[in-house]
Amino acid sequence: MNHKDYTIEQLVLDSYFRQWVYGELPEEDVFWESWMAENPDRTYLVEQAKFIVEALRMNHAAIPEEKVARNVERLLETIEREEKTRRNPFLYYAWRVAVMLIVALGIYYYFVPESRNAAVAFENIAENMGLETVEKINNGAKPLTLSLSDGSAITLQPGSSLSYPETFAADKREVVLHGEGFFEIAPDPAKPFVVYANEIVTKVLGTSFHIKAYEDDPEVIVKVVTGKVSVSAPKIQDRSGPAEGLILSPNQMAVYARTPDKLTRTLVENPGILKNSDIRSSDYNFEDTPIVEVFRTLEKGYGVPILFNAEQLANCTVTAPLENENLYEKLDMICKVIRASYEVVDAQIIITSRGCD
Repeated sequence: MNHKDYTIEQLVLDSYFRQWVYGELPEEDVFWESWMAENPDRTYLVEQAKFIVEALRMNHAAIPEEKVARNVERLLETIEREEKTRRNPFLYYAWRVAVMLIVALGIYYYFVPESRNAAVAFENIAENMGLETVEKINNGAKPLTLSLSDGSAITLQPGSSLSYPETFAADKREVVLHGEGFFEIAPDPAKPFVVYANEIVTKVLGTSFHIKAYEDDPEVIVKVVTGKVSVSAPKIQDRSGPAEGLILSPNQMAVYARTPDKLTRTLVENPGILKNSDIRSSDYNFEDTPIVEVFRTLEKGYGVPILFNAEQLANCTVTAPLENENLYEKLDMICKVIRASYEVVDAQIIITSRGCD
């Protein structure tokens, strides 16, 4: 696009323009000075755009223009239609400047590394885009279940809240959680479901999971019950560059530690038997069963990878009724039999043993 036709919002989102404002261009690069001299009628646009960029000191390297361009265009079309109806040119221009400041503020809070809260972008931009949003707060003493327009159900714990559009956009479903909630998401591969919860972003297509994200807690936690979810922490990624989120499966959880900023994957406190597992309860009653078969049964039943040296444990067998024990109790008893120990590393169980005689 010819820079002569740029609007205020396009200047703000232009990385080349922001480099000039920040004084990061080479001394010999005088494009913008020359452009202003050749286009004195556009000087007021440049000054307004410079004000926004300088005031917010946006992290220009991290702003993907495509993520905000569509919403910016939609908002400006709405304002233009309303203000032209009022036939007040001065008010129309003032609104455009105010709107760009609001949009830039939303971008700033989301993309600048110092921002603590990954939900700020949605709350600021969605609210100021004129979207019809709803906020439900559970002020009671019992869990509160909400039904969304797509058929998804969210159960909020007391003291928690959820912000969401009355009707989701055509290409995605986004909500903001403050506190703690259990999500049962209606499958829709064409419209990912995204939950902003303080410092983390959880993305799914259709599954069930639990998020605990209280402002004063030292950690933010996501636990998966069914399906798979992607969990990311924009604050960490802004400093280290683009990165894939952690992919979580059932019985896995992501833990975001606020001090220091760290996102890790591990197992939930009490892994449950998978609902779609073909392992029956009686299959956990072992009788002179080779250890390889024992561990494979646990893997299938709980969906948890178990790493061990099969050759070293070739002579190990287990005889024990373990139908009623949870996963960790099963592992404790098995490890006693084969003189082994185990640890959980990155949502996997690692077995260490000297083998069996």
